[in-house]
Amino acid sequence: MKKLLIYITCIITLSACHTKSTQPVTDSAAVYTVPDDQAITKAVHDTYASLTFKKGDTPNYDSIKTHFVPQAQLISCRSDTARVTTINQFVYLFRSFVEADTVYAYSEKEIFGKNEQFGKIAERISTYKAVANSKKKDIAETGVNSFQLIKTPTGWKVSSIIWDVEKKGLKVPGYYLGK
Repeated sequence: MKKLLIYITCIITLSACHTKSTQPVTDSAAVYTVPDDQAITKAVHDTYASLTFKKGDTPNYDSIKTHFVPQAQLISCRSDTARVTTINQFVYLFRSFVEADTVYAYSEKEIFGKNEQFGKIAERISTYKAVANSKKKDIAETGVNSFQLIKTPTGWKVSSIIWDVEKKGLKVPGYYLGK
């Protein structure tokens, strides 16, 4: 009987401590919206567009840099060791790839993306599909880019991109495809 009384007292005490709040939850991930969602998305899509060119066109290599802060880093994790480049090195390597493989068309487009933002910093996880058409052979790949962006007086600029690509044993999961 004594144990039953202690048990009932504990239940009453615990239930008295648990009260429902009538205040709406406003900082929950379920109701969070990215304040500059459209501008961040546009900055990333514009970055992809700067790399894309159609057959008969020439890439505008200088325009690629306009989407980045001057100190931007681009980090490829496609091999066993991460390769870190500056924006100038990246543009040089992209140009070398286009010219050496005689690429006559290149397209890189987002197939799914999601933004996060806090103040003047943002991140966009962006699943992409890239296709390079060349005289040697066509190359297609799917991968995931992690864009870090900074809000500048002239708008959102990319401060870094880290990416990896699908390969044997590594496929893009449904989570990064919006499924």
